[in-house]
Amino acid sequence: MTDQTQKILIMVPTYNEKENVENLTGKLAKLHPDLDLLFIDDNSADGTGALLDRIAEGMPRLSVMHRQGKLGIGSAHQDGIAYAYDNGYDVLVTMDADLTHNPEDITRFLAIRDQYDVVVGSRFMRADSLPGWNMWRRFLTFFGHLLTTRLLGMSYDATGAFRLYNLGKVPRNLFGMVESLSYSFFFESLFRLHSNHHAIGEVPIYLPARTYGKSKICIADIIRSVRFLFSMAHLRFFESHRLIYVEPIETNALLPDSPTREEWDAYWSRKSHSGKWLYNLIAAFYRKILIRPTLNHFIDQTFSPQSKLLHAGCGSGAVDVDMCLTNHVTALDISPIALLEYAMLHASNVELVHGSVFEIPAEEGAYDGIFNLGVMEHFYEPDVIKILQEFNRVLKPGGRVVLFWPPAYGLSVRVLKGVHYVLHNWLKSDIQLHPAELTHVTSREITEGWMQASGFLLTEYYFGIRDFYTHQVVVAEKVRDIEPEPESPPVQLNGEEVAAS
Repeated sequence: MTDQTQKILIMVPTYNEKENVENLTGKLAKLHPDLDLLFIDDNSADGTGALLDRIAEGMPRLSVMHRQGKLGIGSAHQDGIAYAYDNGYDVLVTMDADLTHNPEDITRFLAIRDQYDVVVGSRFMRADSLPGWNMWRRFLTFFGHLLTTRLLGMSYDATGAFRLYNLGKVPRNLFGMVESLSYSFFFESLFRLHSNHHAIGEVPIYLPARTYGKSKICIADIIRSVRFLFSMAHLRFFESHRLIYVEPIETNALLPDSPTREEWDAYWSRKSHSGKWLYNLIAAFYRKILIRPTLNHFIDQTFSPQSKLLHAGCGSGAVDVDMCLTNHVTALDISPIALLEYAMLHASNVELVHGSVFEIPAEEGAYDGIFNLGVMEHFYEPDVIKILQEFNRVLKPGGRVVLFWPPAYGLSVRVLKGVHYVLHNWLKSDIQLHPAELTHVTSREITEGWMQASGFLLTEYYFGIRDFYTHQVVVAEKVRDIEPEPESPPVQLNGEEVAAS
């Protein structure tokens, strides 16, 4: 039944399953002597953990993980998955402790493990697969299957715990993307695997009613699961890129941690959380419908196809998706979290660089052009000049910058000020929806002065209906080299204003 070159672990979470575990461990031990067993007990009040310890004394291949309390079924599965990876297992089988999952079915799972990345025990492939179940439990099970099928686009049994994971085919960090620690873990984890095109197979199973004990799921768990299911559906339909797994971003060890980086990491962490679905929906509409076409227009107007461009302060990258297909783009940001978001949207067609706009890791004259959106306003004026001078250094002669820069009279600036006024003065909240904006565009003359001081000639200065009066689009050409003044640490706001260096 087992391949001697593969290490196989069977993991079972327990909470008050004293009546079942002795019977279950006996059945699992008979499957094959080379299978390892891991029970994860959440400090069961009925003594399940102590009983498992006694059983383990006579079963060398059985291990028991004791947790401090009832931390959630999804959390237990995450701990079991981590244990399997940490201890070099090739295959992990997960199942319930209540004897509704037949240990003999594990043989059928293992028989097809090489064909799939994940094997799921399905309650919906056979008639009368739920013998002895009452009408309420049947309704909940089939209703849950209907929702996951319709909302998440999966035909599999997505709410069951009886599974096999082929760990050699599934990146460990993909499980790190799973947020739920409760029953939602099951459909969320399978949905993320499905969204990343992992091969998922099914084995039909019978699931009899539990003999001893009672179900741990309650109405509150069901309500939370349904809410979480709709948040996953939102990701599927509106922000599917957040479901894509990408390898961890290589960070620049020479770039020290700073309040600025911490502030932006916190900002992108809040935005990437699925619970912020309303904010993300509005932001996605804004970026895709208003900003992206405007950026495409100015990039196409300013640069030839296949130009080598730097997106300096790339953020999540939701707006430059189209132009990255026709140009060679390097995306630079101080926040690794933002770069991770960017990678989800752009796959492998861009170069990602963790770095600062004050010290771009590139040779002189490396780029045909530089662009950014909503970056320059987060710096004081002296630092704006330093950034522009660094842009000058890495641009070729005649290279251009395209900067989307909110003006003081822009719609987004006024709306954001209004929202913050209500939050801070009426609702007495200290919520900051967006890092502080320190330097807005106020006039063409001032902008020309910044450009001239940095070796650029202002060639276009646009504000209009294209992006619904949100940005001042500043286009400038490098007309001379310039030696920047010796650098001092950049000054940015982090909670309160400080004087520029």
